[in-house]
Amino acid sequence: MDLINKKIEHYRNVLSMFSDNNDRYKFLIDLARKAKPFPEEFRLENFKVKGCMSQVWLVPKLDDGKLNYLCDSDAMIVKGTVTLVSDIYSGNTAQEILNNDKNLMEELDLGNILSMNRRNGAYNMLN
Repeated sequence: MDLINKKIEHYRNVLSMFSDNNDRYKFLIDLARKAKPFPEEFRLENFKVKGCMSQVWLVPKLDDGKLNYLCDSDAMIVKGTVTLVSDIYSGNTAQEILNNDKNLMEELDLGNILSMNRRNGAYNMLN
């Protein structure tokens, strides 16, 4: 199993332990609180995710052929969501990311966890 699928499986297992969406929200907020600090110099318009109600920044960085993502949001649940997505795809080549055909919205049941507006934002993050 490749790194992306291992991380998807990990998050699927963690999220499935919670009995309701409030507990899943708390998990996402906890991820947001534990996220690495976001460098202020990347708080630029060209790194903002379009179509999100909240402000979301997603910055790809190439290190030794692997992409690693820096991310932030001004809303905690959204920040937790973008942190989760960034963690899943970080540490992989662009081709490995493109080759992965998993739909995170379905795999992690994000469509049922997130509100309609957050769901739309998550789709835009993934794109």
